[in-house]
Amino acid sequence: MTQLRSLFERIEAGSGPSLGFGSAQSTRLPGMALIARCSGDVDAALAAAADSADAVVIASPTITPDTLPEVKYSIWGLGGVPLEPEGIRAWQATGADFTVSPVATALVDAIDLADRQMTHGARIPDDVDGHMWRILASMPLDFLVLDRSAMTGPWTLPDLGQVADAARRAEKYLVVRVGPRPSANELLGLRQAGAVAIVAEANDHGAEGLAAIKADLMAMPRAQPASRRGGRTGLESSTT
Repeated sequence: MTQLRSLFERIEAGSGPSLGFGSAQSTRLPGMALIARCSGDVDAALAAAADSADAVVIASPTITPDTLPEVKYSIWGLGGVPLEPEGIRAWQATGADFTVSPVATALVDAIDLADRQMTHGARIPDDVDGHMWRILASMPLDFLVLDRSAMTGPWTLPDLGQVADAARRAEKYLVVRVGPRPSANELLGLRQAGAVAIVAEANDHGAEGLAAIKADLMAMPRAQPASRRGGRTGLESSTT
C-alpha cells in the first residue's frame, strides 16, 4: 500500500498517528489531509509547504525525473502525468508515491493491478454526466479530484451539495481542490460531505496560509469509522 492511500484510510477510519511531516506533526490525524499543489515556482512552493502539508503534488509540465528539484517529503506525487507504463515506472523510481493523470488516454498497463505500488487519481471532468460517473467509478483509480479552485467567494450550500454528490457517485476517495482559504466551518462541511483531503496552491497561500489551513484541519473533530462508499461520515462532537 502506498503512503497516500494509507493516509486516506487512516483519516477515513478516524484513528492512528498522523503521517504529516515537518513541524506540524501530531499524535493525531488531521480531519482531512492537506495536499499542497506546487506549480509555477516549484522551489518556492515546496518551501512554502515544508512545515504544513501532509503531501505535495508537483504540477509542472516541464519537470522530468532528471530535472526534479529536491523533494524532502515522504508523500509526494505528480500532477498531469500521462498514465503510460514507461513514464510511471520512471517516476516511481524517483520516489513518487502517486500521480494525478488525465483519464482520456490512460493505459491499463500503467497500473499494476496485482501489486499496487503507486496510488493513482484523476480530475473529475467539468461536464461529467451520469454515464461518465459510471465510467469513473469503474476505473481502477484510488481517488478523484473535484476542482473548485476557480471559486472566488464563500462556499454555498449548493456548492457543498455538489461535493456530497461527487462523493456519493465516485465510489473512491474524494479530494477537493480549493481556491481561496476555506473557513474552519467550510472545511468541516467539506469533510462531512465526504472529502478526505483538500488541495491548496502553495504559492498562492504561502507558508502562513497553509499553516492556518493545517491548524483548522488539526482542530477538526475526528471522523468516526465509516465506509467511504455510501452513507454519511459522522464526526465527533467538540466535547468528545
